[in-house]
Formats: sequence, C-alpha cells, structure tokens
Amino acid sequence: MTAPNTSRTKWSASRAFNAPSPDEIEQYYSGMRAFWHPVMRVQDFPAEEPVGIELLGEQLVLARLNGRIVAMQDLCRHFQAQLSLGEIATRADGQQCLMCKYHGWQYDTDGQCVAIPQLLPDREIPREAKVPTYQVTERHDLIWVCLDETPTFDIPDFPELANPAFHPGPLRVYEPWSASAPRVVMGALDDTHFPWVHEHVLGDRSVVDAPEHKVWRDGRYLMSQYSILQPRNVTIADEHHPEAELDTVTYTNYVGVPNVIRLIKDSGDGRLYAIWLATYPIRYNHTQTFWRVARNYDLDPAHDQTYEDFEDMVRAQDKPIVESQRPWLLPPFWTQLELPLRPADLPLIEYQRWLEELDIMLTV
Repeated sequence: MTAPNTSRTKWSASRAFNAPSPDEIEQYYSGMRAFWHPVMRVQDFPAEEPVGIELLGEQLVLARLNGRIVAMQDLCRHFQAQLSLGEIATRADGQQCLMCKYHGWQYDTDGQCVAIPQLLPDREIPREAKVPTYQVTERHDLIWVCLDETPTFDIPDFPELANPAFHPGPLRVYEPWSASAPRVVMGALDDTHFPWVHEHVLGDRSVVDAPEHKVWRDGRYLMSQYSILQPRNVTIADEHHPEAELDTVTYTNYVGVPNVIRLIKDSGDGRLYAIWLATYPIRYNHTQTFWRVARNYDLDPAHDQTYEDFEDMVRAQDKPIVESQRPWLLPPFWTQLELPLRPADLPLIEYQRWLEELDIMLTV
C-alpha cells in the first residue's frame, strides 16, 4: 500500500458522503474502459432497429448490420442528433447502414458515413464524417461491449452453461442499483455478512466466526475458497440428513476482475450450484446486473421458479445495504476511510488490491 502524500487530494470522512469529483469519475471510467461489459440480453435486442444504451457514462447505439451487431457513438457527425433514433437502411448494393433520422446520413459497420442525401454530385463525403465504433460480441446469451481497442481480459467463462450435467435457469435482468459495479461484485464476494443480512437464509448468528479463506490469483481470475455452516435452503438441502439445521457448504469464487463473479456452492454430496453474476456499469453510481444459476441436480425446468424466488429474496436483502455504501467509488487503501480486517475480509482486500493495480480504484 502507498502512503499518502501532499500531492494527493485530502480525504476525510465527510468526503465519503459527497459525490465524487469529475476527475475521480473520469479516472474510474478510464480504468473500466479496457474490459468487456455486458449491456443487454441477446433475446431483448430487436432485429431491425437500433438501440441506444449508456455504458460508463457514454451514449452508444447498437445496431445489427449485415448480420452482425455493431456499436457506435450515439451521435451523428452532422448536427449531433442521436443515431439510436434512426433506422436500418439497405443500400442499392445490398449493404445495410445505420441512417440518422435528422437528415438521412448513413453509416456503415465501420462508422464511416457512406451516403449524404444533401451532398452535391461533384462533392465527396468528408473523411471526417465518421463515428467512433467499439468492439462488440455475443457470449453467454449477452451482448458485450469494450470501449478500448485491446481488452485487458477475455470475457469470463461460464462452463456450467454448456455442461450437459447442469441445468441452467433463465438469464435474469435486475433493475439497476444505485451503486458502482465493484461494490456490487464485492457484495457477492463478501461472506461474513451472511449471518447479518441473510439470517436464516445464508447464515446464522450462532455461527459468526469468519471462515478460513484461501485467496489466490489464477490468470484473469481472483480465486477464493472457504467452507461455512449454512442454514438449510433449496440450493444445498441434504436429503440424507433431514434433521440437520445447518449444513457445511464450500464456496469457490471466480472473480473475473473487475465486473463478473461466478460462485460454486458444493454441498459435499456431489450437488453443485453455480451462480453467475455480470455487472453492467451504466454510470459510476448506476449498475445493472445479469444473473443466472445452474445446478447439477433437480434438473426439471418446472422447478426453476423455486430457485429464482430464492435468488430474488437474497438480492432484495443485499440491495439496500450495497446502495447505502459510501463513498460511491472505492477509496484508495491509504485513505483509511474503510477498515477491512484480516483474515475475515481477505477476499475483499485482495479484490481491491487488484483493482488498484488495474487503475480502477481512485488514487487522486
């Protein structure tokens, strides 16, 4: 950890309740640009019209042109009207373009303007008539966008989705939380809050000692593993010991830094329950989440709702706590605004440490 110096902005407890400065927000956005972010379920994307989205405070437009999805800045180069208000146009050569609704300028898959209806016959389209484009791909039934040319990591895996031994439930979209994406991920990574926030669901206040955490890095993942006693619930019920009130479960967490986490719950009897969470950082304090669970038992899709209701309950308990956390953006360790404790908070400490290395945590 780096000691504070006089060149840094002074941090104080009162600053925790204030909105971050424009420079701090920009630093957060800059650090998050080089990662893939999920922005929409593929099933929700209309086939024949553009869609406007916001990612890290930037307005983008998604459109399916010539069979593939493209992402552009949502501003026409002419008079800055939103391209997401436009339509998909097909040219004489059969190629599709995104047409601005204001004056009919058309943009190809590279963001280059290829048609200006008002242009005189002897004039060429200006080279500057081009809209910035961004990387976009489809994976795990989601549309992902990266604002940088070279992503820092690949999109995190979800192996249970393609594993025939598992039954994946539906891909869920939760309404945005008033929190930053790292705060949401930390809420899922944190286990010592179980007895307090999820009493009788994921924890019990008769057992509050922190488990022995194993934390390590494995390539693009931050890994953590621990075993705890957990109240009987639909994700871990052990039919061989129906009289037991608390069962031992082992969690193995795969954190695809900075915005995706996959949790595997092992009941010790071959039953595995996977939770996959991907965060969509709309703005620094506005984060949508995509959730999916998969299980290698009780494979009947008719039972999915039971598991979805359970996850909805857990999310509803987490939401007000995570939304209450300040400051909005994670402060540097040296500010001592937050006081994580070893060994109880070791997974969170290591997560924050990696964010700091990736220039996502504030250092101003």
